[in-house]
Amino acid sequence: MFSIDSVVELFNQYNNIAVLISLLISIGIALSGVIPSVFVTGANILFFGPINGFLISLLGETIGGYITFKIYRLGFKKKAEFISDKHKLLDKLVNSDGKRSGMLIFEGILIPFIPAGFVTLAASLSNVGGVRFTIATFLGKIPSIALEALVSYDIINISENYIRLGITLISLLLLWFTIRRKK
Repeated sequence: MFSIDSVVELFNQYNNIAVLISLLISIGIALSGVIPSVFVTGANILFFGPINGFLISLLGETIGGYITFKIYRLGFKKKAEFISDKHKLLDKLVNSDGKRSGMLIFEGILIPFIPAGFVTLAASLSNVGGVRFTIATFLGKIPSIALEALVSYDIINISENYIRLGITLISLLLLWFTIRRKK
């Protein structure tokens, strides 16, 4: 199993292709649909620094999302129509096109409690184009990766950032309880 330390060690071992390794790991995570990306973001922050680590993570997740979208579109279009029954937003996405589908993808990626893999699968079943999907995914991933980067950076530098980390974690818990309660 991967950990932040093992990924950083891999980056150190293959320093000259560390960005490529990070991107490939992110693509693999997107293809799996179930592995969280936070450990890659943490490794990117640790190895490349907060800004470059954020940008590499964002690029990796966007490329991974696009490749997964294309693969899902090839393999699941006929077989996975059931996905729309899982969530109202996903149902709307499957039956949308044009600008509306782009906004729904953006919303789905932005909502932290809908797995991005479900949004990608629903998008692949819709009539949305690859460019619109990629732009919506890129924009929707910015807040979640920024949050992952902030938390990773604060954990790595916990002695200086424990107060901000605590506030961030408490805020996330309150958000989770609020959203859960409204359901």
